[in-house]
Amino acid sequence: MAQGLNQNFQGGREINYLTQKDTYLGSFCSRVADAINNLAGNAGVAAVGKTTPPPKIDSITVQGTQVGDTITAPSEILHWTLTHNQAVNKGVKYISEIDTNPSFPQPHQHFHDASRTGFLTLPTLDNEGNQQTYYLRSQAQYPGSDACAPTVLGNLGAPTKIQMTGTSKTTLLPSTGSGTASPQGQQGGLGLGTVLRRPTTQPKRLAKRF
Repeated sequence: MAQGLNQNFQGGREINYLTQKDTYLGSFCSRVADAINNLAGNAGVAAVGKTTPPPKIDSITVQGTQVGDTITAPSEILHWTLTHNQAVNKGVKYISEIDTNPSFPQPHQHFHDASRTGFLTLPTLDNEGNQQTYYLRSQAQYPGSDACAPTVLGNLGAPTKIQMTGTSKTTLLPSTGSGTASPQGQQGGLGLGTVLRRPTTQPKRLAKRF
């Protein structure tokens, strides 16, 4: 039976057996196995199982002036860059999450694909005219892997606050998540998701009327 080794497709003893019986067939099967592994590598997936997640992002830099634990952006455009000096494979994708709660209970995801730079317009005030505070974290993921652990701007215990400069008033709607994670938006940090297929979300039952 064909096996997997280090997420690659391996013909195992079957290839050796086929080669002994038919040199041409054995050679062809070996090339097929190589082609499968090359295709998986270029697609950022594993030929067998899940591929290993990318290493954690090193740090996040936000455009603005920091005083204490708060960065004030010069406008309502949040501009940030990611430093990721670890070894990565082709196909790596970057996902950033924004929340107004430092615990990121229902974050909004921003996918910037292969780019390590992000731009996002955020309102300074909520609907009532109160200054809003945002928090930022980012992670990397391959199409065939889970996302790596998130890197939080600041640190996990005390995330750095971000405030915008402007007059726009908009309270953010609740997030509905991303990828195959829950559509309730309360599974942050999963990026593209951890499962291949999320089943259809069933509507809530209506109370029986008499």
